[in-house]
Amino acid sequence: MKKKLGWIIFAVVLIAFTCVYAIVDKNNAIYDRTVDTSKYVALGLEQGETVSQSFTSKEDKLDGINIKMSVSGQANEKKISYLLKDEDDKKVASGSVSLEKIKAGKFFTLKFDELTGCKGKTYTFELTAEQCEKDAQIIVYAVPGADKEVPLEVKGEKAEGVMVLRTITHRFDIETFVVTAIFILYVILFIRWLSKVFK
Repeated sequence: MKKKLGWIIFAVVLIAFTCVYAIVDKNNAIYDRTVDTSKYVALGLEQGETVSQSFTSKEDKLDGINIKMSVSGQANEKKISYLLKDEDDKKVASGSVSLEKIKAGKFFTLKFDELTGCKGKTYTFELTAEQCEKDAQIIVYAVPGADKEVPLEVKGEKAEGVMVLRTITHRFDIETFVVTAIFILYVILFIRWLSKVFK
């Protein structure tokens, strides 16, 4: 009886751990992820210039934006400001951040207070090069090709392509839970098998 109780407690602890581990920052890409990165288009922004991208939220909540970026020149001398507007052109999130911690060609995270009731709604994300030294640029990337559902504007002009941008939602992810649970189960069964082999 004690042995069974021990296994039950062990199982409950493992399930609880897996559930906690599965609460992640879920990323949802608004662009076509099947497009090879070598085909991405670099969009350079000088000080004061803006790029904007509209998208429809796949999630009920939004906690941030991940955007693929890089810079030319010194990163610690650059700063961006961002603005997120809803379908009524109302500001729902905004901020300003230094790019001193940016990693060239990687995704740069912009976090904001959680927004709810977002699923199916259209938002417009605007990014402005707030501070950038002369003869240098802040670079964002876009996947080539027109998409009327997610219009892109660069420096006030309509452009073809979709920004390499992902929305962030902090939530329980069933995929992560299943993968983690299977891995833990595999490890447990493997250890039990080894214990029988060397018993």
